[in-house]
Amino acid sequence: MKAVFIRKHGGNEVLEFGEMSEPVPGRGEVLIRVRAAAVNPRDWMIRSGTYPFRFTLPPFPIILGGDFAGEVAAAGPDAGDFRIGEQVYGMQRAFGGFGAFAQYVVARQSLLARIPPSLDFERAAAVPLAALTAWQALRDDVKLKSGDEVLVNGAAGGVGSFAVQLAVEDGARVTGVCSARNLEFVRALGANETVDYREKAFLQLDRRWNVICDAIGKETWSRCRSRLTPDGVYVTTVPKIPDLTAALLGKLSLARQRGARRCVLTVAQSRGDRLQAISRLIEKGRIRVPVEQVFDLDKAGEALARSRTLHTRGKLVLRIP
Repeated sequence: MKAVFIRKHGGNEVLEFGEMSEPVPGRGEVLIRVRAAAVNPRDWMIRSGTYPFRFTLPPFPIILGGDFAGEVAAAGPDAGDFRIGEQVYGMQRAFGGFGAFAQYVVARQSLLARIPPSLDFERAAAVPLAALTAWQALRDDVKLKSGDEVLVNGAAGGVGSFAVQLAVEDGARVTGVCSARNLEFVRALGANETVDYREKAFLQLDRRWNVICDAIGKETWSRCRSRLTPDGVYVTTVPKIPDLTAALLGKLSLARQRGARRCVLTVAQSRGDRLQAISRLIEKGRIRVPVEQVFDLDKAGEALARSRTLHTRGKLVLRIP
């Protein structure tokens, strides 16, 4: 099969587009004919060797990509009721799960959901990691409540765009932080207010929020703490050492008690049942799936370079031949 893979860390020069062995599904696994795969910051971090969880990586060669959409090609024993030819999408497990930048990928059946009828393969591939991360951050780790004041930093990006929409769906009042060119886009997602970070940093505003969701990793717990209400939560989807320490101490200390500000680090879990719930919101028109650009698989280097700018509007996707 055709695939994009690396044999060592480095820049785009280490990317290879060539032949790899087609995977074989085992017990509880499904073989998927990949039609589209999303590009995520984790992909260029792995390529460059800057991925903070390098100890979870398989040995070289590594096929990049964790998000995929396609058709069931085969199934191993105990692989559920997925039928050959059925359209499915999903995200590989957070640590060690890759292989989507290829014509075929194997995934656990518990990680899969059926693609909503309103989505094509490219838009379906854009959903799993970003939407599951936003869902876990706001609905599981923070337990967002109706009426909460929520700020989303990086509101126009992949995770940020879903975080804005889920917060609105949950009845929160949302402030979206983005660049000037994306202000209207973020308002269209449902944000009540927008802040152009190039004009004025949100930390300079005389405001307090119940939740600050840092979906781009440009801030830290120590800087955002003063902008939270007394029982506010800073939740980040991009791990940094000081935030890891603060999140751990928060779990082990009295800071976890009600009435104290706290820091939370979200690492998305891949779950097919949760992805199916997101699918229902998409079908009801409650969530839009923004895709900025679709690249051919052999242009993966261009897509990774674009992702690395951290200025995308929604998601970048690879079309698999």
